[in-house]
Amino acid sequence: MKRSSIIIIAVLAILVIWGISLRNGFATASAGIDGKWGDVEKTYQRKKNIYDNVVATIKGAARNEDTTLIKIVQMRSKVPDISPASSPEQVAAADKQLNSIGRAALNINIEAYPTLQATGLYKDLQAQIEGTENRVTVAIGDWNQAITDYNTKLVTFPANIVAGIFGYHKKANFKSDEGAKDTKVDFGS
Repeated sequence: MKRSSIIIIAVLAILVIWGISLRNGFATASAGIDGKWGDVEKTYQRKKNIYDNVVATIKGAARNEDTTLIKIVQMRSKVPDISPASSPEQVAAADKQLNSIGRAALNINIEAYPTLQATGLYKDLQAQIEGTENRVTVAIGDWNQAITDYNTKLVTFPANIVAGIFGYHKKANFKSDEGAKDTKVDFGS
């Protein structure tokens, strides 16, 4: 073989290897974009789960607290007022009445109201929402960055020639759904 034939074959072999390398790079970048979108989807699922489960839990706790406080007020209204000047008969009558309605929530000397938890749960939900929104933002940012890297590689010369040969096309960055800016958490009953 002539020396010029060997050089041409070597150059062609280098171009083929280079083209395969570029094609593999596009395939890897495209798969990376799909993986980043999976992270976005996973974060959205987490957000939905938090909103559905935690909001339902908070609603239940708030209803329970409302019911408990109403029962306490109703029980308290049934108990006669006792003061230090009350006669032993009045104290005995009040004690008998307390026994009939239950001492669980009341005490003659001190009323012990239950500790309310719903306010703390609302604060915890706010922290969960903030953390989840941050995760969504990071996941979308990572996905958009992967697309930007891919699209930049796609349009640079001479990689754009290989991309055209193998059918790789520009990908679009994340676009929010219509009305996404108006998302609300609803505590309505």
